This record gives sequence, structure tokens and C-alpha cells, in this order.
Amino acid sequence: MLKKWIPLVYVVLLACQTAPKVENVEEVSIIPQPSSLKTGEGYFVIDEGTKLGIVGNESVVLPVAKHLNQYLQAVSGFELDIATSDKGKEANNSIVLELTGDNSGEESYQLESSTNGIRIQSGTAQGLFYGIQTFKQLMPTKLSSFNQQADLPVVIPSVEIEDQPRFGWRGYMLDVSRHFFGKEDVKRVLDFMAEMKLNRFHWHLADDQGWRVEIKGYPKLTEVGAWRVDYNTTDETVSNWWGRPVQKPGDKATYGGFYTQDDIREIVAYAKERFIEVVPEIDMPGHAQATIAAYPEISCTGGPFYVATGGVYKDNTYCPGKEVTFEFVENVLGEVMDMFPFDYIHIGGDECNKLSWQAHDQCQKRIADEGLEDEHGLQSYFIKRVEKIVNARGKNMIGWDEILEGGLAPNATVMSWRGETGGIASARAGHDVIMTPSKYCYLDLKQGHDDLEPNLGYSYSFLKDAYEYKIVSDSLTAEEGKHVLGVQGNLWTESISDWGKLTYMSFPRLYAIAENGWTLEQSKDWEGFTHRLQAQFKRLDAKGERYATSAFNVWIEHEGGGKSVDITLRTEVEGLDIYYTLDGTEPSINSNKYEKSFALGKTTTIKATSFRRGKQVGNVSEMTFPVHKAAGAKVVYHTAYSSRKSAGGEQALVDMNYAKLNSGDAAWQAIDGDVELDIVFENTTEVEKLELTALRMTISGTYLPETVEVYGSEDGQAFKKLGETTQLEASHTQGRNKVTTAVSFDKVAVKALKVKAKSVNPIPEGHHRAGSASRIFMDELVVY
Repeated sequence: MLKKWIPLVYVVLLACQTAPKVENVEEVSIIPQPSSLKTGEGYFVIDEGTKLGIVGNESVVLPVAKHLNQYLQAVSGFELDIATSDKGKEANNSIVLELTGDNSGEESYQLESSTNGIRIQSGTAQGLFYGIQTFKQLMPTKLSSFNQQADLPVVIPSVEIEDQPRFGWRGYMLDVSRHFFGKEDVKRVLDFMAEMKLNRFHWHLADDQGWRVEIKGYPKLTEVGAWRVDYNTTDETVSNWWGRPVQKPGDKATYGGFYTQDDIREIVAYAKERFIEVVPEIDMPGHAQATIAAYPEISCTGGPFYVATGGVYKDNTYCPGKEVTFEFVENVLGEVMDMFPFDYIHIGGDECNKLSWQAHDQCQKRIADEGLEDEHGLQSYFIKRVEKIVNARGKNMIGWDEILEGGLAPNATVMSWRGETGGIASARAGHDVIMTPSKYCYLDLKQGHDDLEPNLGYSYSFLKDAYEYKIVSDSLTAEEGKHVLGVQGNLWTESISDWGKLTYMSFPRLYAIAENGWTLEQSKDWEGFTHRLQAQFKRLDAKGERYATSAFNVWIEHEGGGKSVDITLRTEVEGLDIYYTLDGTEPSINSNKYEKSFALGKTTTIKATSFRRGKQVGNVSEMTFPVHKAAGAKVVYHTAYSSRKSAGGEQALVDMNYAKLNSGDAAWQAIDGDVELDIVFENTTEVEKLELTALRMTISGTYLPETVEVYGSEDGQAFKKLGETTQLEASHTQGRNKVTTAVSFDKVAVKALKVKAKSVNPIPEGHHRAGSASRIFMDELVVY
């Protein structure tokens, strides 16, 4: 309800008010950290009698006030009367949003709360909006649930805040090509971006695996390009993106979706209300399998093509030798730019496979006619022509740092992802840059211990790396550094199949990126940030959102040593207390406190967690380490192991150094082709089972064995077969994970065991490295 503010009546009402006493007002924990924050004594209680006052241009402030009111109604069950005043100087029992004449920065704001009320001031509606986001973080964490909790007081501690961002570009990229998120989920993304004061939504709308935006002039882009054969999995132990079967004639494409142009405009408007600009990405000239599946005439080979079911695809590019290609680009981007009013459009330009260009007459003619040096020059020619199309519409073009290859387009903005080199080179050349190197900004990468995290992503991007990343390199001059527009976190969705995985991979690393983009370098504090994260976790708990505590979880490290395993425990966040158990029970603050490394002399399951100031802050980490009968035995190889991947030599398979789910782990021993080896015991030993753990990493030609056979010998000379396990289907399944193959048999006393493992040879058609022989990566041979 909108009313004119009558100060006299307001004072009378104030005199009748008595604020209830509130216990346990929560500690102030704001992310991103404000430029200046002073805490005071006392608190302010918001109730039904509190006024929401707006001062200044009503048409500018009122939409922001309504946003705040909607939030208060959602979390507390009541909304405030909105009152206007030309003066609006009194803040007693009120929340005042004041539009000032201050021109210090369009995103800056001041917030002051006391026992009497709250005042948020800014020279712009955007600044007021960001002040409201900070105000939300001053509220009790339980009120983040969006369940009306009328019995829970809305208490705001006394603070004085002056705040403004360091960088103007603070982004989050969501890839909806690999996994399609519907319109309402995209709005949820925009909501959490707004809460972190992120202002650029990079929307990856087209790639090999799906085209997601309606183009009226080219309807087959969504009729064909938006759909693929469904090989999705929600199983977090399975990672098969780089090993999914390709679509075959007759297969039905059922997975996908797209946004209508009305959907796009609705989402753009929703973002605009939250002061977020939307940057669409339409990948070209590579990553275009879905595009050329719909319109093969713009390819070099003409197809037929299918929308990719996973990665990686080679013949997936536009043809820069044909004029029809540029006609297509101009028409499609024209419709795209009509839907997105922001100044920027992203055209990808990354990971372009140029093999088809090398064999295509029109591409080679284009290279000759334009005086280009090679296919890299041809890519640069393509990008420069696209930039002219974009610039003609008054837009700026962004591309990944591969657009540097062959020469950078004159006005292009570079998004640097392959480290910082491309961004630094671009800034030195006078081009604007958005820094998003994968080590610090790729949210789809692993964020913890390989074997204690869901099997999502590859490589690593840890929370501390994201937080401490220096966005403007020291190698740039002050003038060059001005070309660094900001920073962005990117979530590619190859491994993401639902909302819970999206939030798990985004939180809390996106908080680190948000603070890195907002807060001055000298004001950042890693220890303080990890402390403030605890309040954010409570808010996420209240909302029912999934998130990762990986930086607080215990890493269980080990080293084999003869007949025992040495254990070391640590956490990424420093200064935490670690407690653990060895008997299978859940650890608590009353369990063993970790002080130094220790040894396990028998098969043991370790469970460990971390505490800060007596409060548990990590999840429980759990690993089992077998101390088995073959540990330290002699191994005789009848097939040689790789000298490049030896894992330490002849004792590698019985040294109790257990390998992680990482092909680079030093404990994996590689054997090309079939395996045959003997395990020779020091004394005659009773055995009944052997377990062989192998790595499935089929993109690099590493497959599980088709069969594992175990033979026993009483004298170390003559062997008879004890058991065999055949796993033809599993061995011919592509993906990336560890698999343990068990061979059980009747208990028998032996002097030696012979192990044979048959490799996949040849690798089947349709698989990575088809036609060649596979290799086997083996870990410990565990004998019971």
C-alpha cells in the first residue's frame, strides 16, 4: 500500500511502540565483504508497524522498494506500508530508501541501521538494490527459508556500511546446451546472482549438444538442433560425458528443450529488474554440431550430422569458405541481438577443429584469395567478419581467448580461460578483457579430494584458489590494467544433470568469485571469508539448497609402508580441529583428536571431520585402507609395465599406495595390452579372493580388462586356475571412474598367485581410439 508520510501521526505511533527484547542477535557476516563496515550496539526489530519510506524520484525508487517488500513478505509473512515523503529524513521505526544526488558510482550505496531504524542511500536504483542485498544478509539466517515464520523476529544489528564494487564486470556463466535448465530455473540463477551482487549473466545457448534459442528464420535450429539422444545419468559415480554412444540412424532424439523468443524476453526483463545484464553466447565457428545438424549446408562436408550426445566431436564447424555461412550468421545473430539489449554478444570462437577446412576446396581458396597464412588465419578472418556484423548493430563482440589465434579482431573483448596469458596479451594490445582462467573460475572442476567428492568434473579449482586469484596481473601496467573489466565464474554442465548438482558445484566457490570481483584486494581476508561462509551455509540450509563443504572436509592422505599404511589428515581451510574414528563410528568432538600422522597395521575404515570453535564445519570423510596378505610380496612380471607410468616399479601393485580417481596419480601402473604377473608370498598363505582395481579413462585409451583370471601354485612353479571374472560389458563401457574387479574362490594355501587380465583389443568402433589396443591402469592387487 502506498501512502503519503505524515510525520506527526508517525511520531505518535512511535511513542506507543515497545520493541521486544531479542536474544542471540546473529553476528554480521556479509559476502561480498563491504568496503567499510562498522558494527554498533543494539539492534532494530522490523514488524507490521514498521514503515517502508522512499525518498527521491518515486518512479526510480518504488520498484526497488517493492522488491524489498516482496522479500519481507515471503520470509516473515507481512509486508510493510510504503510511504513517500519529499523530506523523508526521519528513520524511526522505518526502513528508508533514499535516492541521493551522489554521483560517486552507480553501484555504490550506504546503509546505516540503529535501534531506531534503517536508512539505505544511493545515487542510483542499482545502488539501492545492492544495499537491499546487504540488508538481507543482516537478517536472521533462518529467515532465508521463504517459509513464513511470524514467530521469528526480524532483527537487524546496528551497522554503518559504505560500499562500492572494485570491478564493473562480475559474472556467472551457465551452460544450458549440455544440460537444459528451464525458464524458472534460470530465474532462480538470477536470484542467487543478485544476492551476491553479480551483474553479468553469461548464457551459453548453443554448442555441439544443443541449440536452445528460437530463431524464427531458421526453425530447424530448434526442431532438430535442440534435441539429442538421451544418455544422461544422474548417478554421481558415473562420468561418461566423453564416452557416450553417438546417435545412429533410427535413434530417437528425446532429450533437450529451448527457449521461445518470448521466454528470452521475459528472462531478460527479470534480470534487468535485478540489475543483471544478459550476455548470450552462440558458439561459432567450432562447437557447432547442433547447428550443422540442423543446417548441414553451412558445414564443409555436408553431413549427415546428428546433435552430439556428449563430447568430443571433430567435424563440428561452420564452413568459412562459403558465403551462405555468413548469410546464416548475419541472420541468426540479427534475431539474437534483437532479443538481448545489452551491449555485448559472445560468439565463442574456442576449440575450433580445423581439419575439415584443410580438406575443403572453398576454404583453401578463401585462404589463397585473402592472402591468409593458414587455417588459423582463416579462423581470424571468420571472427573479424562476424565482428563487423556485430559492430554494425552497435554491439561489442566477446570471444574466448582462442580468437587471438591468427590475429585478434579490431574491437573484440577477450574472455581469458586458458590461464591468464591470453588476457594479459589482449590487455597489453589495448583490448578489454574478462578474466576467467579455469584454475580459479571454472566451477565445473573438482573442488576437493578425488575419492571423497562426487565424480563430477575434471582437473581442479579449489575454493582458496578462487578466492585468492589476483584478477589484474602484476605484469600489467596501471594503464593496461584498466582493460581488465572484471572476473567471471563459469559452470559448464557436462557433468551437471539437475539443480542440486548446479548448486553443489557453484556454492561456495561463486561466493569467493563474487567477493574477489567486488572487494578491494587489500580488504580481502581468506580466514575471515571462510568464517563468514558459515552464515551463508545456514542460509542455504534454510532454503534447502545443496552446497559443498569440500574446503572444510578432511583430506585423508596415505602412504604405504611395508606392512602398514601411514595416514595424514588435513583440510584446505587452515586452523580447524580434526577428529576421527577407526572403529566405524561417526566422529564427534569426543573422538580422537588428530595431532600427527599415524600408522594402520590392519584393514581399517577411517572416518574424520573438522570443527571450528567446537562446532562441526565439515562433512564426514570416509575411506577404507586394506592391509592385505600380498602387501610387500614379490611380483614377477611376464608382461612389462610402462616405464613412463611405472608407479615405482615391481612393488607398485603390492605397496599399499592406493591410487585416486585421477589418471595423473603416481600410484597407477600402466601396462599396454594384456597383463600376466605372479605374486610370490614369503611363506605359504591361505587365500580366497583377489581384488584388482583399474582405471576407466577411455578418452585416453585406458579401458578395464575384459577378464581377470587367478591361478594358484603350491610350489611357485605349477599353477592351476582358481577363479575368473568376465566383465565384457563393463570393459566396453566408456567413461571415467575407478572399478574394482573381485575374483573369489575356495580357500586354498598357496606359495604364489598368477594374475592374468585380458585387455580390450581392438577398441570397438564408436569408441575413443577405436581400432587400436587399449592399455590397463592398475592399482593395488589386494589379496584376502
